[in-house]
Amino acid sequence: MRVLVVEDEFLLALDVSQMVEDLGHEVVGPAGSYSQAVDAIDSAEIALVDVRLSDGFTGPDVAAHLVNEHAVTVVFVTGNPEAVYENPDAVGVLTKPYCAEQIAEAINLAMACHRGTEPPKTRYVQRLPITFQ
Repeated sequence: MRVLVVEDEFLLALDVSQMVEDLGHEVVGPAGSYSQAVDAIDSAEIALVDVRLSDGFTGPDVAAHLVNEHAVTVVFVTGNPEAVYENPDAVGVLTKPYCAEQIAEAINLAMACHRGTEPPKTRYVQRLPITFQ
C-alpha cells in the first residue's frame, strides 16, 4: 500500500517512514504541513496523520481533505488523542510515543477499512466512530 506520512517533526517522520517501509509498504511524503500533505498525496491509499503540524492544529483539516477529496483512509498518530476522539474523518488514533508494532497495527486497521474488510481487533489504536459512504 501507499502510505502518506504527515508528521512535522523531522526525526519522527523519518522513523515512522522507516517503520512503514520495513512493513513492505511504499512511503509517500513525509509532509509536515497542510499544504505539503495536499501536494504529496500522489495516489496514497492510507495516511498516518499527526494532529499538530508546522502550520498549527491542521491535522484534522488534512484528514478531511484526504478522505473527502481522495478517498484516503486516515489514522491519527498524535500526542493529543483527546483532540480527535470524535473526528469523523479517521478510523483510529494512535497515541505517541509509539513503536513499530503499534504502527503495524495502525496500518493493518487502515488497510482493512480501506478495502472494506473486517477490521482487526486493536490493542494500541483507539477506533473512532466513522461512517463509510
